[in-house]
Order: sequence, then structure tokens, then C-alpha cells
Amino acid sequence: MKQKRFFLHLWWVLAALGSSTVAHALDSRANVERAVELIEAERYSLARSYLEPALIDPRLSSGERSRAYYLRGFSYLAQQMPVSARKDYYRALEFNPNNAVVLLELGVLHSRGYGTEEDVQLGLSLFEQAAALGYERAHFHLGRAYLHGQGVGKNIEAARTSLTAAAQQEHAYAMMALAASYRRQHVAEPQSDLALAWYQKAHAAGEPGALLSIGFMYGNGELGEPDPVAAADYYRQALEQGVPVAAVHLAYAHLTGNGVEQDTDAALSLYTQAADAGVSAAFVGLGHMYEFGEGVAADAQAALAWYEKGAAADDPDALNRLVAFHLRREGNEARLEALRWSRKAAKLGSAQAHNDYAWLLATSKFEGLRNGTLALDQASKAVELEPRASFLDTLAAAYAELGDFELAITTQRQAIASITDEDGEIRDDLEERLQYYERSEPWRE
Repeated sequence: MKQKRFFLHLWWVLAALGSSTVAHALDSRANVERAVELIEAERYSLARSYLEPALIDPRLSSGERSRAYYLRGFSYLAQQMPVSARKDYYRALEFNPNNAVVLLELGVLHSRGYGTEEDVQLGLSLFEQAAALGYERAHFHLGRAYLHGQGVGKNIEAARTSLTAAAQQEHAYAMMALAASYRRQHVAEPQSDLALAWYQKAHAAGEPGALLSIGFMYGNGELGEPDPVAAADYYRQALEQGVPVAAVHLAYAHLTGNGVEQDTDAALSLYTQAADAGVSAAFVGLGHMYEFGEGVAADAQAALAWYEKGAAADDPDALNRLVAFHLRREGNEARLEALRWSRKAAKLGSAQAHNDYAWLLATSKFEGLRNGTLALDQASKAVELEPRASFLDTLAAAYAELGDFELAITTQRQAIASITDEDGEIRDDLEERLQYYERSEPWRE
């Protein structure tokens, strides 16, 4: 109602006094600042009603108009309208090409394909422009791109250079990423002492998630011998400081008795706490407890409901649990359900998900579930991402399903030759399947 009265009043003034007088009466700069207050109060539509008259006020400088367009774009984005946001961001750049905040936000939209086609290279270019203007958030995004090889070749030194520039401006997430750059998931020779130091700085800069990462380092043995007691203590501290996902890891510790007293009641309570906060991994934990009756009466339907809730959140572990759940059941319907969830998991793009989907398509004893062509496509994607022995085994099964036993034999021999200690005791299984292919028989299970 207030918004309506404002515009009715504005119309009356325009009619009675003429636009030149209104130009004197209407304080566009005050309206922009009022819009900022409304955006902070999450009253986005009303904020735009204050911004729109200011956008056409000739008294605003180019820089002020650029800021106003950015603010309106931000309000659109906050209400899940990325196309409108992108248009306003580009208008903001027309008035100020060096608006680093806008350059960064456009980079995020393009790199994620949000409101536009995904273009990681364009996103990276926009991050570089914003970083060149000294914007610490842009240095963070640029550094993270180099760290993970997103739109550019993975380059640890370049990542650290950009992340350090952001960290020096007290950007806590940059400190977190910088810490990760010294861990074994990114480098062959980790420097755990530097990782720990940066996590401690990130925590001091206000990021409680750093405590969770420190807990992982103690639990994984990255700081000497694995120390589950210290790990659980850091999980507890992180939870107390507002990190909901820490409840999942503390719950698992109680479920297994790893570093804390085994206590299924505590595990159930912690998983429930995390689930209430929307942590998808908690849905998997609760599903596990109900499926196997740990601390609760076994309830297959309750387990299934929790796994499906996790799958709806695109949790890979939940999807894998659903596949395994249905594979343990008998009948064609169960296999169809397993195939359906495998298909969804594969869309997330992990090598393991592609492999699992391909295995079902290539080896199912139910003819209606098999699809050799699709199996070959999925298995090839898995091997391209990770040429592991178990994935090559699946690729061989796909060739066998298509009747190309020569390639199946060659690929299976490659799989056997690729076995490492990390693959476990799989040699006998792989050699058994090789014998089938040498007899021109596909593998079924």
C-alpha cells in the first residue's frame, strides 16, 4: 500500500508542478540509499521501486548509475531472477566498465550457467578483470579456479598467488582454499603444517568451518598418526560454533565408537539435528540406521524414505545407497529402480557413478535392463575420468555385451595389469571374467 501511495503521490506532483520541479524535489541519491536499506531487510521489490526513478535521473554520475543498476540486479538475483540480474549487471558496466563487484558477479553467473549459457572461460576472464582492479573476492574466485582446474589448467602456484592476495585482505574463504592447496588432495608432497596454519588463520578471521577441516586432518592422519579423539573434539567445536555438517561427522564417530564412546542414541540425535538443518549427508546416516537397525528398529521403508530425500538433494552417497538397496531385492522391478537411480547418479558426473550405471547396463541378468551402447558410453566416461582397474573391468563388460570380445579381452587384460593395492582383492574376479570373454560369453550377475 505504501508503494502504491508513493507512486500516486509522484504522479500528482508530476501533473501539478511539472517534471523540472520534481527533478529538484526528488532526491535520487537518498532513494538509492533507502533501496540499500530495503535490500538488507530483504524487501527486494520495494527496493526496486526506489531504484527505478533514480536510474533515469540525469543528475546521477556514471558511477552512481552503475551502482544503482548493480543494486537492482542484486535484488533480482536474490529473488531467483538471474536473467534480469544479468541484464542489469551489463547495464551497470556500460556506465562503469571498472565496476569490480559487477565484473565478479557476472563471472559467477557465466561460470555456473545461471541465467545464461555456461561459459567457464568467460567467467574466468571476468574474474581476471575484477582481480586486476584489486577486488579480493575476485582473487578468491580466480585462485579457486586455478586450484581445481575450472576453465583453466590446474596450477597450484597460480592458485596460491591469487588466494594469498585475497587472504591478505582477510578473506576467510581464501584462507580455507589456501590451506587446502597444501593438502594431499591437491599436491603429491603435502605440507600439513602450512595447511593447519592457514586453517587456524581462517578460524581467527571468522570461519568456523576451519575447525571441521582441522578435524579431518587429525582423523585422516595428516598431522601424524590418526587421532580420532582430537578429530571428534574439533567436530564438536565446529558444531558448537554453528557448522551443521559437523553433526554428521560427530554422529558417525558415535555410531562407530571412533574417538568417542559408541552411543547410537547420540548418533541418532546428531543425525536428526543435521537433517533438520538440511544437511543431505544426515539423510544418508538416518537411512543407514533404519536400514540396518542400528539404535532403532529396522525399518526398510523409513530407510528408503531417507535415502530418497538425500537423492532429491543430489547427494551422491544417497543415490549409491538407493542403487545398492534395490539391487539387494529380487525381481525385475527392483532392478529397474536400481537402474533409475544409477541414471540419476551418473548425471552428477562422477567417475564412480558413470561406472556403476554402466555395470548395470552391461551385466544385468534381466535382458530388458541391458543396453550395451549406453553401457559403453558410460564406462568410457568413467575410464576417461579415472583409468582404474575396476572401471576398465566395466568397460570390458560393455564390449562383451556388444559382442566385441576381442576388445573385451584386451581391455580386461589392461584392467588386470592396472590393479594396485588400493583396488583390494579383485584380481580373481577380473580373471574369472576374462575367461568368460575368451569363451565369447558376456558376464551376467
